[in-house]
Amino acid sequence: MDATRQKLIETAGQLFSRDGFESTTVREICQHAGTNVASIHYHFGDKERLYIEAVKHAHCHQPPSPQPWAEGATPPQKLAAIIHQMMTVMLDAETPSWHTELMMRELARPTSACEALVREFIDPLFAQLLCVVTELLPPSVPLVERQGLAFSVVAQCLLYRYHRPIGRLLVGENHFQQLTTIEESARRITEFSLGGLQSVATREGAVASKPGESS
Repeated sequence: MDATRQKLIETAGQLFSRDGFESTTVREICQHAGTNVASIHYHFGDKERLYIEAVKHAHCHQPPSPQPWAEGATPPQKLAAIIHQMMTVMLDAETPSWHTELMMRELARPTSACEALVREFIDPLFAQLLCVVTELLPPSVPLVERQGLAFSVVAQCLLYRYHRPIGRLLVGENHFQQLTTIEESARRITEFSLGGLQSVATREGAVASKPGESS
């Protein structure tokens, strides 16, 4: 990425997370970044587009792998790979605090940045997760149920990023550090999710096997 473009995203992101979109001016961003006003127009077009890019960067500053599992992976292995990839992002120790702060602000009051984020990053990953969840369930499970189960997987991962202060207060710093390693948290979420999906699959199989009901 162009160094000036990167500098503008980083600087603007910090200011947006602190003061919000409306209260942050183009002149202020450029002053802190050590660039001129024209640089924003050149790289982004306007402040709104810069804000969108800052939010996208805050959500995932390293683009995820389009297929995080090896060829020939089983559905449980695929789910484990997706969860591990998500937790690698959620628990990245090098993620600046403004990333989470800006995302919390955006989630509280969604803007056009939220729509761009969903369209370019979240929707493709959710579709991938939904496909794997579908592989783990009988065909009789309705789409809306499969979507809800995929939401549950994502929710477990998001907890580790957006509720860190609460987690520390609940279990103490020492236990919190043990709970929030990438490997252990990914393993825990995978096992819990697979158990839940298996329960749904068993329930659906039992319903389908009842006399007088089609499969």
